[in-house]
Amino acid sequence: MLKTNLLSIVIISGLLSACGFHVPKNNTAVNASITGDVNSAFASEFKKHLDVNSAPSLRVNIGAEVQNTRSTAYKNNGDTSSYMLTLSVPIKVIRGQELLLSKNLTATTTLKEMELSQANTLQTTHGFAQLRKTVASKLLRILTQLNAN
Repeated sequence: MLKTNLLSIVIISGLLSACGFHVPKNNTAVNASITGDVNSAFASEFKKHLDVNSAPSLRVNIGAEVQNTRSTAYKNNGDTSSYMLTLSVPIKVIRGQELLLSKNLTATTTLKEMELSQANTLQTTHGFAQLRKTVASKLLRILTQLNAN
């Protein structure tokens, strides 16, 4: 039994190494100078993920975020039971004088069973905060790829 387990481990690790599986080695921190709407909630969220100790090699122009709330379902009495929240942020990434990327980064989520107006406001506010984090993560992945090139 012990020899079978050992043989299985050797075979599996051999297959994984043969197919190119490896732990990512490039974990360099990203820093960028931010222009545009620098005092927005999205810019504040994005700044939390930047490494201030490294020199900025990219410039990120952040546009005004667009929040869209749309009701998606109704109960029998006509009250809205769920909302679809969409957050879109226009982004331009520039290195020197060269425009590397111009894109609207978007994230969407659905909030269900919303009944009281105060709960709606709190859930919506929290939902948009989560969407900002999602869009910031997308932007960080993009900047990491652009920084590697």
